[in-house]
Amino acid sequence: MATDNMVAAPPRDPGAMQATEHAEDDPLSAPRAIRSLRRPPVLVALLLVLALLATAAALTIQVLRARHLDELRAEAVDIAREYSVAMSSFDFQSLDANRDAIMEMSTPAFADKYNQMVDALAQIVTEGKGQATASADHVAVERIDYSSALVLVFVDQQAKNVVSPDGNSQKYRMVVSLVRQGDRWVVDNVDTK
Repeated sequence: MATDNMVAAPPRDPGAMQATEHAEDDPLSAPRAIRSLRRPPVLVALLLVLALLATAAALTIQVLRARHLDELRAEAVDIAREYSVAMSSFDFQSLDANRDAIMEMSTPAFADKYNQMVDALAQIVTEGKGQATASADHVAVERIDYSSALVLVFVDQQAKNVVSPDGNSQKYRMVVSLVRQGDRWVVDNVDTK
């Protein structure tokens, strides 16, 4: 008999039907499509947080680089000022007084060039009893990066010698080229205008 193989349907339970109707309200039993609709806001929020963190990191890097360049700029101004004053000051009685300081602040190539200049002028300055003091009140960086700088220096020099015993005032514009050696600036060239 064919009816023996038939399975009777379970009786309908009104409580089970009610649970099925309310399953849509329970997030744990909600179908996957409904739960995935709730993910985009979380994903968008996560992406926004990541974008904000990346922006904050980029801005921090820019601020740190700007501060570092400001420090390098201040150092370049100080070295160019000190160098220009030392280079423009001399006394015929001790021409080598500034030589060591100048050599220390120069690249080897420019130190050689400076030595040649001093040696060429030594006799003239000594015979003329030349003396000079200098100041550099106006110094500005024209361009700078992490390895080189170009600094403009306005030097006021008070010089006297046998021809002008009362002295005279001279103004020089110096273009000082600096290069970075290790953790300090050194002078690579000076062009006097």
